[in-house]
Amino acid sequence: MGDTTPVDIQASTGSEPVELWGRVINGFDVTNRRIQRAIQRELSLNEAEAQVMLNLLRTPDRRAPMAKLARASSFTTGGFTKLADKMARRGLVARAACDDDRRVTFLEFTPEGAKVADDLLRLVERINHEAFIDVLGEDRARQVAQAMTELFRANSEHAS
Repeated sequence: MGDTTPVDIQASTGSEPVELWGRVINGFDVTNRRIQRAIQRELSLNEAEAQVMLNLLRTPDRRAPMAKLARASSFTTGGFTKLADKMARRGLVARAACDDDRRVTFLEFTPEGAKVADDLLRLVERINHEAFIDVLGEDRARQVAQAMTELFRANSEHAS
């Protein structure tokens, strides 16, 4: 891998659409790296593991079909299975059969995983305040989030 030090490039491409998007990406990348470093340092979770845990926290009963979690995490089912296996070996999650459909396998937190997930939630909440909300202010942070939600909805069908 190369140097991951953020670079503040001042030169212009002469294209405002490229400049605007570049600023969005640069701001997201440097902020996301800060959050991910804190998660790795404090909880020993990589970005994919943290994303799965946060997605699982958002589900009813903190359990969800593995295929649904794979899509939400932008993984293939095979790639997600490997990640779930790794997380299961660490004692964070367990598989559970679906009572209604034998083809469906749920992923759910173990007691240890639930504790780590709660710690992750508090950590991400704190770092997001420091690196995002406190920097922009609550109103602007909500505007950015709403804008990104609109972009997600408008472009998600084209991303596949």
